[in-house]
Amino acid sequence: MTVLSAHFCRLSALWISVFLFGSCQIAQAHLISAGNAAITVNPDRGVLLVGVPVSFFKGIDQNQDGLLQPNEIKENRLQMIEQLERAFQLKIGDAALEVVDDQLITSIKADHQDGAPQIEWLRLLKIQPPDLTLPIEVTMNKALVTSEYVIQVKRMDSEELAVLNPSRPSHTFFKNNWGTLQSFFVEGWVHIVTGYDHLIFILVLLVAAINLKRWLWVLSSFTVAHGVTYSLATFGLVQVKPEWIEPIIALTILATAAFGLFKVHLQIRTEMLMVFSLGLFHGLGFASAMASQLNALRFPITSVIGFNLGVEVGQIAVALGVWLFFNAIKNSTEWTERAKSVTLWISFLAGGHWLFERIS
Repeated sequence: MTVLSAHFCRLSALWISVFLFGSCQIAQAHLISAGNAAITVNPDRGVLLVGVPVSFFKGIDQNQDGLLQPNEIKENRLQMIEQLERAFQLKIGDAALEVVDDQLITSIKADHQDGAPQIEWLRLLKIQPPDLTLPIEVTMNKALVTSEYVIQVKRMDSEELAVLNPSRPSHTFFKNNWGTLQSFFVEGWVHIVTGYDHLIFILVLLVAAINLKRWLWVLSSFTVAHGVTYSLATFGLVQVKPEWIEPIIALTILATAAFGLFKVHLQIRTEMLMVFSLGLFHGLGFASAMASQLNALRFPITSVIGFNLGVEVGQIAVALGVWLFFNAIKNSTEWTERAKSVTLWISFLAGGHWLFERIS
């Protein structure tokens, strides 16, 4: 085996592992997160509502059944609130807010049982008039919170949304346009590079023909399509049920991979139109999940721009990785064709797997 062949086998094995890992997941590239938190700031009071799974608490679930019984909550109430306080911190300006009351709510119950798998923490806060004009900082303790949280903050007629996780545990709301741009840029980036269905769709488009000019037009068409549906959701003009869109997204992967396998070559304008049309469905998946939370965003235009910039940069990063891979084996036509074939076949199988999974 030549050195080139050995390198190719190792790269192929890595590539296949990534694809198979993705196909074993429920590929949701859209905003479906492990937790949610809502913060409302009114002239008279502030309300913090955070939902956490029972597994969040340390030393509370005494019988280790994944549920908290009413007696367990009552006996450990102060300890639970202390753990929540250390995990989620809220400041307006440079100061923490005065606490009025804390409640632990078990709105979700296990079937036919008294125990709850999730606890909602409701904290009432004292608000002063000057607080209504200051930035609001929310910080998660990444040592205590390991999952992703969608944080929605409402203040009077304004609303802002951010996603926090251990790698990005803090966000300042109502700061300025720049803060919103940064937040949604990251969302666009994450939307592409961690969304397996979008990622595989892009890879299928790229490997069909290794041509930088073609890549520019095709990827831009995909970004614009995302922007259209995202903008419509931001301004409350569209909302489609995810269960209708998700199978179509899988079908777009299946069809696009089949085009590549049968070596169907389209003119660039026709291909751009096709990619734009398919991209609308990919964008609808994300937009439908976000629609109810985007209607009152404080900086809607900035969020759209930031999100689409993140999507475009994410696509460029993926394209760069693909180009480096194929550039490394460009001297061997045989291995180049094999790499394309492996990518298309695995994409075709992944698309078929997701289609079956989402319609069943």
